[in-house]
Amino acid sequence: MILGKISGRITTGRITFEADARVRKMDYVSVKDPEGKWILACIDSVVRYTEKTVASARVIGFRDKRGFLKTPKVPFSQETPVFSAPKDFISQTLGIPEEGAYIGLLEGYDIRVNLDIKHMIRKHVAVLAKTGTGKSYLVGVLLEELAENKIPVVVIDPHGEYHTLKLQNRNKDETRYNERFGIEPKSYRDHVSILDIGDSPKSIKLSSKLDASEIIQMLPAGLSAGQKGILYSALRNLEGKEYTLQDVMEEVSNSNSQSKWNVVSMMEFLLSTRLFSANPTLPKDIVKEGKITILDLKDGKPEIQHIVVMKVIEDLFNARKHGKIPEFLLVIEEAHNFCPERGFGEVASSRIIRSVASEGRKFGFGLCMITQRPARIDKSVLSQANTQIILKVTNPNDLKAITDSVEGITPGLRDEIKDLPVGVAMVVGMTDHPLMTDIRIRRSQHGGESVTIESHPPEEDKPLAFQPRVSGEDVLSRYKGVSSPVMLNYPLWKVRSRFRNQNLDFYVDGITGEVVFEKDNYISRSRGVRNLLQLPPSSRLIVFYLTRNRAATLEKLSEELKIPMSTIQGSVKELMKMEYLGTDGYMFSNRLRLDNIPPNPSSVQIQERPQPLSTRGTRLDFMVSQDFVRKVSELWELNVHSIEPVYYPYWVVEHKERKLLIDALTMRAEEDISESVKRLL
Repeated sequence: MILGKISGRITTGRITFEADARVRKMDYVSVKDPEGKWILACIDSVVRYTEKTVASARVIGFRDKRGFLKTPKVPFSQETPVFSAPKDFISQTLGIPEEGAYIGLLEGYDIRVNLDIKHMIRKHVAVLAKTGTGKSYLVGVLLEELAENKIPVVVIDPHGEYHTLKLQNRNKDETRYNERFGIEPKSYRDHVSILDIGDSPKSIKLSSKLDASEIIQMLPAGLSAGQKGILYSALRNLEGKEYTLQDVMEEVSNSNSQSKWNVVSMMEFLLSTRLFSANPTLPKDIVKEGKITILDLKDGKPEIQHIVVMKVIEDLFNARKHGKIPEFLLVIEEAHNFCPERGFGEVASSRIIRSVASEGRKFGFGLCMITQRPARIDKSVLSQANTQIILKVTNPNDLKAITDSVEGITPGLRDEIKDLPVGVAMVVGMTDHPLMTDIRIRRSQHGGESVTIESHPPEEDKPLAFQPRVSGEDVLSRYKGVSSPVMLNYPLWKVRSRFRNQNLDFYVDGITGEVVFEKDNYISRSRGVRNLLQLPPSSRLIVFYLTRNRAATLEKLSEELKIPMSTIQGSVKELMKMEYLGTDGYMFSNRLRLDNIPPNPSSVQIQERPQPLSTRGTRLDFMVSQDFVRKVSELWELNVHSIEPVYYPYWVVEHKERKLLIDALTMRAEEDISESVKRLL
């Protein structure tokens, strides 16, 4: 079908034509070049004027005799007819594989989009999307296809979403589209095995024979050079023996150095996880031909999840390098939590994931990273994924991360990503041209929120934020000689928790990590929380207990904190050496400066409540992780229910070449916080 004729400015990479028939953005068209070759192009702009409609298309090219995609060398002629592209020509020119993982249909066409499975395993994959756009649903589709092709898969599942692969899809809102996508509901019960981290018979167990580097990475706090020396010495004494983690701790206890007690207390944390066993789960029990093994980590705290992921991946990597297990794909859900960008902190699993991303493809160890925050995942890891499946992303930081890490993302495609409807993905890297794909319905049941097929994208999510009460005019009226105020949305973590049998909301500064609370009708912040959290867990509890209770004996500390006397004695000696504690020879008291840390968080709650708002102005990005926030909550032994981002409004003004933050609720000038964020403004 002829759509129009080329007119206006013409290059070898772009054509423009006045449409004589109905055309849509992302339609494929075919044009014959002056040398007689049929060329494929994709419409990326349609403008309707009063009397005409003008379409602009990006030239994709043609396949030569060897199958390579080439672009024309000579511009098209004026008045060259533009036709609707035939299906076979589209598939052949785009290079869509005839077989592979069937994930959906090319948007607007009855053309199956198949992904080359070997390419996925040997080149890595990234699934990038904002929350609620069908990210986990898409991954479920991928897992079904890998099961159909009998590819071994290991899934790191921190939220327990993927066990429903065992169930047949009976959702009528979805199954009514089965005919359109050419599929039938199906259970993958025989393809799926699940391991958890509880006390069940199917719980995963890690080898208790760890080397020094593994122990150091797993510990909840860093070791000094002297403490590392004690650990290395203990392991040298056990060299050649079949030792366990308990044996290592006892060997450390035999050291003559007083620094051993901090090492012992942190190793007690590892033992308390009950993850380690002399009879561990072996790599061959995890990676099996034609099986999907799901590591369900939902019952573990983040630091426990990081330890499990680190040790499992290390063992699988070593086993694969030596050919003890078949080629497989490792799927990591919420990958930004397991390998965060270096500026957002380091976790136990970071190093090994970087190694797999850079070296795994040589050994047939494929990596599929799934994240809703591309800006938070390690950039070197993200850049190793040769195939990206991108759903709707709107956060500017995340869009920049995608643009910087993914080859072939032009400014025009960046805008397309922002406007993608729910359930439509842009597949980049599998073919020479990005593929807009309408993701197919799942055969099995979805474990998360149902994805609604819509013809229009949903409204932009409104973040939780505090409603400003002070206008820019109010600021100019109060503070003379300042520049025009600019709105700044400052990040806070809101923690819903339980404290002493009552519900409690408290806030943590998303940049400094300090506790944020209300004092004398103003917003106030603690000072010293980060220093406190750098201490080992037992030492931290001792210092905070003495902050609240002034003084106590060793016996009282052991009784109140439920910590063994030997650990208390070792921790107190170390704290005395650091001059964090003082003593009269009998009672111990705190000397570590901890300013403004409320002993009872329930008495200083912020009375104002955040609500979903369309924020304006600049949003600062979070620089403190949720894992750090959980550690802060441990100061009061809070039972955390959820952690969610909120924004607090400030007006930014300039006075005498110095930026100043004005609280948009109280109109108070914030000197301290202005200093802490001035480099970000």
